[in-house]
Amino acid sequence: MDESSTPKVLLNDRLVENSEAVIPLDTVAFKYGAMVFEGLRGYWNEQTRQLNVFRLDDHSRRLQQSVRVMRMDTPLTAGDYSAAVVRALQSNRVQATSHIRQMVYVDGPGEAFVTGPVSHAVIVTPKGGWFEGKELGIHACISSWQRISDSSIPPRVKCAANYQNARLSLLQARLDGYDSALLLNAAGKVAEEPRGCVFLCRGGQVVTPTVSSDILESITRATLMQLFREVHGVEVIEREVDRTEFYVADEAFVCGSGLEVAPILSIDRFPLGNGKAGELTLAIRNTYLQVTRGELPEYRHWLTACGPD
Repeated sequence: MDESSTPKVLLNDRLVENSEAVIPLDTVAFKYGAMVFEGLRGYWNEQTRQLNVFRLDDHSRRLQQSVRVMRMDTPLTAGDYSAAVVRALQSNRVQATSHIRQMVYVDGPGEAFVTGPVSHAVIVTPKGGWFEGKELGIHACISSWQRISDSSIPPRVKCAANYQNARLSLLQARLDGYDSALLLNAAGKVAEEPRGCVFLCRGGQVVTPTVSSDILESITRATLMQLFREVHGVEVIEREVDRTEFYVADEAFVCGSGLEVAPILSIDRFPLGNGKAGELTLAIRNTYLQVTRGELPEYRHWLTACGPD
């Protein structure tokens, strides 16, 4: 793929120009947010001249679960979703680290906005991390917006409607001079960052909110927990977390497929530790990036090679 070109979109099993991948304004997905998706990443390895998608099949299985929970009627399976990503990358001959967004959505005007035909698309965007230029770390606040709960819109489902909650918190954080925010759930416990999960380190222990704390069941979160245990000999504690625990934490970080591992330098203007990225944060970020680049052989089963056709 030429660096100046725009990758084609895989839309309902057809490769089309980005300008042709459009939907009518009365589509249920546009009007009511009836869309589920996965955001994942492909990492370009210059030495092997290979693009590797990280934990593709895990993302496909989660997408299938989201489709099921949202009662979307489609014959597509997790295997179909994985194959679609591979096809989109190979057909575009992508040779750059990229973000991949796969979507399943209710198409057409629908019946009273509830049901309708289902469409599928894969979009590829060559790009680096979300916090480019802020590799040293970010400054966050505790949001005044409350995280949605499983009794309203299920946070474990990557549904477009969920992300309005996240968008509101980010808008307010940016207006108040922060890079990001942490959302509390209805119980007043820390849930997650608008686009990722959070970890804190205190007294040598690593802690993260439980999956029942109204968070996304994050693939990156699960990856880091396994890498902490198997590579660094640290067992991550899953439990409810108070906001003030972040105020007195030695270090903290946010993680996600797009975010990767981003150190948090302060919360509500409270500097964490010495105000710089902590040792455990930097260690797990380095390990995670080694794994995604295929530099640790024991974890290469998490990579799906997507070479040219």
